[in-house]
Amino acid sequence: MDYTRQLAQFAVQLKYSDLPQPVIEKAKEIAMHAWGLQLAGSTLPWAKSVYRYVQSQGGVAKSTVVNYGLKTSPVHAAFVNGTFGHGFEMDDNHAAAGIKGGCVAVPAVLAIGEQQLSSGMEFITALVAAFEVMVRVSLSAQPELLKGAYQPSGTCGPFGAAAAVGKLLRFDEKTMLHALSIAGAHSSGLTEAPPSGRGTVKRIYGGMAGSNGMRSALLAAEGLTGPDTMIEGDRGFLRGVARNPNPALLTAGLGSKWQILDVHYKIYAQDGYIQPMTEALDRMVKQHKFKPQDIAEIRAGTNQHALDVIGLITEPEDLTAAQFSANYSLALYLITGNAGFQEYTEKNLKAPEIVELSKKIHAEVDPEIEDEWQKTRPRGARITVRLKSGVTHTDCVHMLRSMSAEDVNEKFRRLAKVVISDEQCEKLLKTARNLDEVRDVSSIVPLLTR
Repeated sequence: MDYTRQLAQFAVQLKYSDLPQPVIEKAKEIAMHAWGLQLAGSTLPWAKSVYRYVQSQGGVAKSTVVNYGLKTSPVHAAFVNGTFGHGFEMDDNHAAAGIKGGCVAVPAVLAIGEQQLSSGMEFITALVAAFEVMVRVSLSAQPELLKGAYQPSGTCGPFGAAAAVGKLLRFDEKTMLHALSIAGAHSSGLTEAPPSGRGTVKRIYGGMAGSNGMRSALLAAEGLTGPDTMIEGDRGFLRGVARNPNPALLTAGLGSKWQILDVHYKIYAQDGYIQPMTEALDRMVKQHKFKPQDIAEIRAGTNQHALDVIGLITEPEDLTAAQFSANYSLALYLITGNAGFQEYTEKNLKAPEIVELSKKIHAEVDPEIEDEWQKTRPRGARITVRLKSGVTHTDCVHMLRSMSAEDVNEKFRRLAKVVISDEQCEKLLKTARNLDEVRDVSSIVPLLTR
């Protein structure tokens, strides 16, 4: 079937009036959450490297870089702001698809929306289109995409960004089809980073996907074309990343089953497979009141795929590696009481008490968690703590808890206030929560810069 064409038709025909209220509210929340991440992330060393690169490239001053206020081309703005948003492992996430969509779509939509003077309703509609397209592309390639060498956001994100940009530029179905096709040629992102424990290149995957998708749409607008079957074809995207793809998932429930509603938010600044471990440990500490010095050993049970991601780095040498190290991250939580933006620091990376405790923590495959992951791919974990007294405590988290709206607000505040004042932060939060009332999204830009 002509799945690429059907996705293009969906994106073009989608109207704000088609969106159920929960979908609208989720899109607004994702945008707010992404802006908080971008503000805090803009202060990090690797983010500043990308900012300096964009500064050096010049470009037509149409779109704004968060925090710094630099005006640059929409493609460059999407790249640097997406890197800011994906820069510290605190993203939104669609667990089954492995898609961190906020760092891909929100920067692309704002960059073009600022240029086009798009309304808040248009912003929301484009954002929903992005999520529905990129999540479905990823789901159609699972579980092999997650198990293989391809990073879902980097590889599938360009499809979503292309759909969003094409939506704001009011593409017809033919041009949107070519935008999605060209996006397939821009698909990239490999999982050698970060489980290898070296390098910061993984930080750019969100920005890379957003800017690649935008470039695809802009090329389509200028007349570049691609094959009608770039996603489902015999030599198309799905066949390239998975031996047994299920292209029917590209359109199953399209327009009625809204994938954006299954997006959750990370509670801690660490890889998604470590999150349920930390949550289980958090519950255990609060219930049993033991201290780090009481611990003899911790066993952290997960699935085999997760172990291959977060179990390989046991002695991290930089912060990227630390955020993908299960034993280090759990030790960090136990010593500091949290594992967020303020805890993952160069100082804590080498703190003797954290390093010593991390040696007592061992990640392993848990048969029940493995079985659950093979069936539905939830992010679950089992933690067993053996104390020096001989007492053992066990807790299991089968699915990471959902953050309430107020939880997300508080997370946004903690992140945004790294850069902007309390007053500006509250204005941005209120504006984002009422994004559907904004007449021109370029009016949001001053709230995102100092």
